[in-house]
Amino acid sequence: MKTVTKVLVSTLVAVVLGLAVGAAVAWHDGYRIYAVRTGSMTPTYPTGALVLDAPASSGAPAVGDVITFRVGSGLVTHRVQAVSAAGYTTKGDANPTPDAWTITRSHVVGRVVAGTPDLGYVLVFFHQPTGALTVITSLLAVSLLWGLFFPPDPTVTSPLPTHRPSAREAG
Repeated sequence: MKTVTKVLVSTLVAVVLGLAVGAAVAWHDGYRIYAVRTGSMTPTYPTGALVLDAPASSGAPAVGDVITFRVGSGLVTHRVQAVSAAGYTTKGDANPTPDAWTITRSHVVGRVVAGTPDLGYVLVFFHQPTGALTVITSLLAVSLLWGLFFPPDPTVTSPLPTHRPSAREAG
């Protein structure tokens, strides 16, 4: 039983470490994740979806590509409708008309390469000031409750000695 537990814990640690290293490498290479906060890209990326953007330097966006770009102080993720000398005309999939602006290449943050529904809510949660604190507090509470309801068995002895006799006691 202890061997199975060690293997499971080791596997879990290896997977988490692998994911962390992979995420760090992707971040270093310019990949970013964003949460879709409005319904303008429904049904492709509904509200709450998580999108992964390749860096803007990975090539010029073409008609049909979904891109993330800066408008004022915010970010918008929409599909490229037209490319002209003036820049890119974009439109949300759920919007009836193209956006009122034309963006230039310098506004483009990245090109969406993947997306998944609902995981954006997790990202938004962790961006809140209390997000990570809530998770840490919950884990601590579960740990304390586990110890309360499943206390250690007092009949099980430790394989290591708990008291080492001194020189006077030994001899």
